[in-house]
Amino acid sequence: MNQAELIQLGASLVAVLFVAWLVGKIGLGGDPRIADADHAIRLAEEAEAGFRGIEVARDRAGFAAIVRNAEGRMMLVRAHGNFFAARPVDASVIGRLDKDFLTLTMPERTFGAVTLQLGKDAGMWASRMREFSRG
Repeated sequence: MNQAELIQLGASLVAVLFVAWLVGKIGLGGDPRIADADHAIRLAEEAEAGFRGIEVARDRAGFAAIVRNAEGRMMLVRAHGNFFAARPVDASVIGRLDKDFLTLTMPERTFGAVTLQLGKDAGMWASRMREFSRG
């Protein structure tokens, strides 16, 4: 390898390391998860002013959570790219229970359907959603 090739190789390596550092610095390529109930409540409260969460059903993998406030209103929080997005859960949301899994399909197609693995609590949260359709 001659000197010009070594310089080119070194410059390429520096450029690749710089891009990798920059990607990490701006948060690209992360794996956002909802760490715990407090994190889910904080995300829901950031999404809607005045929403005060008191109870959380967090997906086992941490990709999504349902947060309920004292008035019984619910908010779905989910990972969206490197960030989180939240939408209210109301009568327009279609819920489907399948054993330990609750799938919520939002009326906003771009938000998509979200399946939460809630274990034995899935039925209780599905029942709370049925109350919206009655009310």
